[in-house]
Amino acid sequence: MCGISGIISKDLGFQKSLLAMNRLIKHRGPDDEGFIYLNNNKIVHLAGEETNPLSIIQHSLADSKIEIYSPKNAIVGIAHRRLSIIDITAQGHQPMSRDGKTWIVYNGEVFNYIELREELKGYGVKFQTNTDTEVILAAYEKWGLKSFDKLNGMWGLAILDLRERKVLLCRDRFGIKPLYYRGSKKGMAFASEIKSFTALPDWEAIGNEAAIHDYLFKSLSDHSEQTFFKGVNQLLPGHYMSFDIDQSGQQNTHQIAWYKLPSKGLEVSSVDVVSEFHELFLDSVRLRMRSDVKIGSCLSGGLDSSSIVGAMRTLVPDKEIQTITACSKHIKFDESMFANMVANFTNSKSSKVYPNPAYLIQKIDKLVWHQDEPFGSASIFAQWCVFEHAKALGIPVMLDGQGADETHCGYNSFLRPYVLGELTEGRMLDLWNNLKLIRPNKRKAFGSILRGYIDQYTPNNWSQLAASHYENKKKKGWYFGHERIIESYSLNSQRNLREHSKFMINHGMRMLLHWEDRNSMAHSIESRVPFLDYRMIPLLLSLNDNQRVAGGWTKSIIRHSMDGILPQKVIFRKDKMGFVTPESIWAKNELKDLYLKELENLPKHWGELIGDKIKVSYDSFLSGEIAYDSLFWKVMCLNRWRIVFNVKL
Repeated sequence: MCGISGIISKDLGFQKSLLAMNRLIKHRGPDDEGFIYLNNNKIVHLAGEETNPLSIIQHSLADSKIEIYSPKNAIVGIAHRRLSIIDITAQGHQPMSRDGKTWIVYNGEVFNYIELREELKGYGVKFQTNTDTEVILAAYEKWGLKSFDKLNGMWGLAILDLRERKVLLCRDRFGIKPLYYRGSKKGMAFASEIKSFTALPDWEAIGNEAAIHDYLFKSLSDHSEQTFFKGVNQLLPGHYMSFDIDQSGQQNTHQIAWYKLPSKGLEVSSVDVVSEFHELFLDSVRLRMRSDVKIGSCLSGGLDSSSIVGAMRTLVPDKEIQTITACSKHIKFDESMFANMVANFTNSKSSKVYPNPAYLIQKIDKLVWHQDEPFGSASIFAQWCVFEHAKALGIPVMLDGQGADETHCGYNSFLRPYVLGELTEGRMLDLWNNLKLIRPNKRKAFGSILRGYIDQYTPNNWSQLAASHYENKKKKGWYFGHERIIESYSLNSQRNLREHSKFMINHGMRMLLHWEDRNSMAHSIESRVPFLDYRMIPLLLSLNDNQRVAGGWTKSIIRHSMDGILPQKVIFRKDKMGFVTPESIWAKNELKDLYLKELENLPKHWGELIGDKIKVSYDSFLSGEIAYDSLFWKVMCLNRWRIVFNVKL
């Protein structure tokens, strides 16, 4: 896991910014730094003051310091920060090249690199290191763009291809690792985090009203190439793009998809799918335990993270497994009882953290700075505390359960698409039998069916109109913006669970992966997500809706595949909590002054977008007239972001 940055420009001021861009993301790679410039059509390989001394010796960089180098004729500059995880020797230093004609900087891990290396050796390819980075580079040299199909992992990478005279950017299938770009008259720049662009001489932080709208009223971010900063875009998951190194200034930023979610496959029996998922999941965890440094796991007590810990114990019966759990003194928000069950069952070494509001007040600006953009709830702070503790324990790699809810329909939002799909297929008996188990009583089960019939015969544009009306009601009197990224949508536009999963993978999951990446990398921790091994996706999208909720259980496939690996009380929990904090309690008590201050302050600076009536609503919450609304957190966090990055409208 690392951080990358780069510049394609003939402007000297731009090229001089490379060092500062890279230093702004040093938390992503504290172990090493490296640089190259393409100057007068020759590669100049440079070290910095923070380059590992062994790398300087290995690559003969003692007399090549970027701090004193002038890139006055450079047209490309590329930089790297390294967090050493696989082959932690100086041979893993980046930027890396095998022949001097193709150079790579790379953030992430490719977990099947050992198998790929053996395949490439069969073609006569020879290797100089034991890194996954060299395997990616050799694969690109052998297969070109088709090499990405062979990679099982997570990445945001840049390849300088001197034969093709281009810089190629590529991102993993699901967006586990980030990659951003920015263009201007001066040139193009790319980086692992948006904050790197603040080092550019023409940087100006302008808020993107459309992204702000979707964040506030759709609870979405990272669902398109747009970011909260105008002029800054992200390379979408499963896409690549390239820049012409001989062209200066703004360039075409067309993104090309190299991966698409598979369409419906052949249906398989429930017995076969449980067995196949079990084997694939264990293999996914096995691959993600490859490391030359210590590994641990997040453990909330929920099914997803518990399954990872159970799989780890199955794979390594005799090794120590360290887990970290975020707990709460408020029982309603605490899952430590279930985390303890899993830790005891798997004989894992358990650590606990107790996120508290006083510490949140202390860290809020640092959190916002690391996240680059506003975030949707205090749960991101709880996750921050988990990774902070992992850092204190000296665990550079942590496994986590992101992706299971989206691929296995773990959210409450699954119910409407499920009912609609079963009604459309005419499977009334199966639907009724499952709903009686899913819903707390027959009356609510019948209500879900009635809602399904309404969805089935309601034109989609009518549903969108109703959703838009509800949204406008929430905005009334305090939000004055008009731009948005996506129009109003309704769950009845997702006609079954397959469509629902695809929507969640392409929308909500991306922002969760963003938050996980920034929280982990803020503490120089590599987070790995076994549920997003791409080999499992065709299998899961081949399931019919009843297989996904067999016996009235969400995540049915995971539950049955964990038999014997986890305690039954954890496998068949019905009180799904999610990764939550007592945000509503804090908002009325310890965080009250923070909320009041920020909700008063934002309209004074952005009054043309957000009015002071949002504070009136918050006052009504404090007096008990209305329930807590997550908008209060979102607006508070939006103002801290405005201040931290000096954002104008």
